[in-house]
Amino acid sequence: MKLLTYNIHAWEGTDAVVDVDRVIEVIRASEADIVGLNEVYHPAKTAELDRPALEYMAEQLGMHFVFGQAHGFRFAFNRPARSYGNALLARWPILASAAHHLTPVAGGQQRGLLETRVLLPDGRAFTVYVTHLEGGGDETVRLAQAKSLLSWTIRDRNQPHALMGDLNTINPADYPNAASLEALRRRAESMGLHLYEPLTLPHLLKQGYVDAWTEVGRGASETWDAETQLLARIDYVLVSKPLAPYLVSCQRWDAPPAMSASDHLPVLVELDY
Repeated sequence: MKLLTYNIHAWEGTDAVVDVDRVIEVIRASEADIVGLNEVYHPAKTAELDRPALEYMAEQLGMHFVFGQAHGFRFAFNRPARSYGNALLARWPILASAAHHLTPVAGGQQRGLLETRVLLPDGRAFTVYVTHLEGGGDETVRLAQAKSLLSWTIRDRNQPHALMGDLNTINPADYPNAASLEALRRRAESMGLHLYEPLTLPHLLKQGYVDAWTEVGRGASETWDAETQLLARIDYVLVSKPLAPYLVSCQRWDAPPAMSASDHLPVLVELDY
């Protein structure tokens, strides 16, 4: 089974072109079975489509889909009252889904958690959570959002499941010495960004999640920002401890046209499950 997490940047590439088919090409090439999507507008259409872009993606990929609203944007795709949030595509039927609002945090946007149950070919139900935490430099907001999402995911902590998405934070394990962390700090400051103390990933790991990349990652790891030569790894597939023994591989999916399809690169995880 292959899982893919992908912030599609509202289908807008690094060339500022909205191209749904280009995003589809990236996903198709990965051969993923279950795909978590961030920065999705639904039921928004693009100028080239006569139906919602998410629906068109699922149709072209031959997959089922579900959308979880986080909040609304008044002028998404220049159309009023369109919803913004997370989505899931699955090669197999989606048995159930629920869109949860994370507890609002002062200074942060309303964020959401999409909970899904996917029917695997052998008849088992597999749970996947998809989320997108606050961007910017305030790690305390992300930590509060992570604590909020755990109020739902904790119900499955003893069951095999995955939590994936753009968490907008780094894993300290990626920077094992002072030199590597200083190099990141310099890159961030060159972009006008402040390097925060990473709190969110350590908290999620302490609560029992396993970072697939730390366990079985290979190759280049940075997933953002494709437009500015990849600053850091901020997109994750986390698995519960019961699922961790089934991890086979984890890689940044950067086969063309991934580098131009979004400002993020997806992460592909293979499980022998």
